[in-house]
Amino acid sequence: MHTLSQALLAFVVRVGPAFALGMVLLALFRRMPQVRIVLYLAMFILLRDAMTPLGLWSFGTSGFFWIRLHDNAAFLIAFGMACLGLTVALYVCDRENRSLVTWTRGGWGTGTLVGLVGVLVVVGPLAVAYRHVPIAARGGLVPHDLLLPTLVFALLGNLLEEALFRGYVYGWLIQTMRPLSAAVVSGVVFAFCHSYLATTVTGVGYPLLVFTLWEGTIAGVVGAKCGVLPAALTHGGAIFLLSSGLI
Repeated sequence: MHTLSQALLAFVVRVGPAFALGMVLLALFRRMPQVRIVLYLAMFILLRDAMTPLGLWSFGTSGFFWIRLHDNAAFLIAFGMACLGLTVALYVCDRENRSLVTWTRGGWGTGTLVGLVGVLVVVGPLAVAYRHVPIAARGGLVPHDLLLPTLVFALLGNLLEEALFRGYVYGWLIQTMRPLSAAVVSGVVFAFCHSYLATTVTGVGYPLLVFTLWEGTIAGVVGAKCGVLPAALTHGGAIFLLSSGLI
């Protein structure tokens, strides 16, 4: 628990001042819903990218691209639950932008199936690449007791990300674009929003950008067809498989 407290405190100290400024800007632009969406994205990028220098996740390029998460189970669960809370808070509090978010399109069964197929499509190329790289060279094995916390982190953390990109961004784009075009553009925006993470925070470079463009486009298509929740299943499921060492 002490380790969890240290991890959370370090994270809050790192992002707190900038996050507070973001909240001030949200208050100032409370009558400009589209500007608020841009601020949501900026604040999310702040929260996400701060995880790297604090050692809360790590990336590598052996086997093209790999990812591993923090080894504290309580932190992974706490972070995932915090993302769930932020997702709900955004949806409940921002009434003007609420109509942009469509959680599901069609039946739950179809959405779940499409979301799972999306997982396989996203991780398929990496699974092939990983066959030629020992797991020790791409982050190592993940202890079994971390698999469930990793799943919680991946699904709930990426639920927030999908609510932003396949909810607000896609919902904004669909007003002037066809669904497939909006889905692809949301994937491009998603990849662009990883530029700082790829080139400055981590130095992983183009492999991370290529992966996020691929992942974002697939999640975008799933979201356009079936809604935010199936897209979150695709995104979160792919991150879980990659970060758990199961492939």
